[in-house]
Amino acid sequence: MALPIAAAGILLYGSWLLLSADSKTLPTPAVEIPLKSDPPVGSNFLTPSPGPVVSPDSSSRSIFAPGSLSMTRVDSMSKCWVDPKGMYRTHFGDALCVVSESKKMVFYHVRKSGSSTGREVATKTFGGRDMQNCKRRAADIKDYYTVAFVRNPITRFFASYEEMFVRTLGLHKVPKQFDVFHADLENYKAYERLFCGPDADLPRSRGRKPCDQIPTRETGELAHRFERFVKSWDGTMFETHLGFQAPVLSSNDGKPFRLDFIGDTKHTNEHWQEIGKNLNVPKVDVIRGRAYPRRMNITYLQTETYERICRLAAIDFCCLNFELPPQCANAGVACEWEEHDGEQRIVPRVTKR
Repeated sequence: MALPIAAAGILLYGSWLLLSADSKTLPTPAVEIPLKSDPPVGSNFLTPSPGPVVSPDSSSRSIFAPGSLSMTRVDSMSKCWVDPKGMYRTHFGDALCVVSESKKMVFYHVRKSGSSTGREVATKTFGGRDMQNCKRRAADIKDYYTVAFVRNPITRFFASYEEMFVRTLGLHKVPKQFDVFHADLENYKAYERLFCGPDADLPRSRGRKPCDQIPTRETGELAHRFERFVKSWDGTMFETHLGFQAPVLSSNDGKPFRLDFIGDTKHTNEHWQEIGKNLNVPKVDVIRGRAYPRRMNITYLQTETYERICRLAAIDFCCLNFELPPQCANAGVACEWEEHDGEQRIVPRVTKR
């Protein structure tokens, strides 16, 4: 269940590692390095990146680079294993979903990965209804067509952090050891002044405020706060939007849900049309989800911050077959085939902390 909002009228958005928590110096602007774009995705297939591709029955070593498997995301996710006692043990979640009895379809919510759009489409176009815990109905929906959408782990991390920031602002819900990013902000207005400047104090008028539309005006303060959080956070999920995607799509025993289609938020409309085609729905009306400019200025983020994000989100890079961005070339993140319960499963292999 969503946490209450600290101030009335707040519109929710979405964004997430390094300077010392007690540092008073703002980071100097870093050169912005664009994230490497995924190739066009047809039938939710991810073209492998150059380099060796290792399969579980290969005679070579079982370690491989994220995004290098010649597999669809459905196939790579089906081979995932999330250690129920490891760092992602708090991320399994409650398996929110929309179930359409008429179309025999299940849409799994993955927060900050097109879940608002997906819920709207699944209910209005496919006649579905919300269910709070699909794990309890696993036997009833075992033959249904199952769908989820995922997102690039880096951009999703940013969005998750910014959503968590607003939802916990002023509520004292952040564990003390991680509360290094907004404890000194009394309310949403104080936060708004950091990214909107003088316009934050303009009188409210009908419609959206300029702050909801303009690019961020922050000069490194919000990026600095973000980096403090990333450095302090150990992966313990204390707010639901911080949950990583692969664990959310897995049962508590670490094995993934059965999924028939994994869409990508970069191809939302295209992939929903494909889902509709598979379920004999000729046209799917796809709404545009909430979209707001990024509140922090990511040009201030250091390479070390990207590297730590990649280490934290290694499970998503490996199990969902996403390539690491160039900023994470030296992050110490790889993937590995490992045997669990007699099966070869994909697990992350992180050699730096």
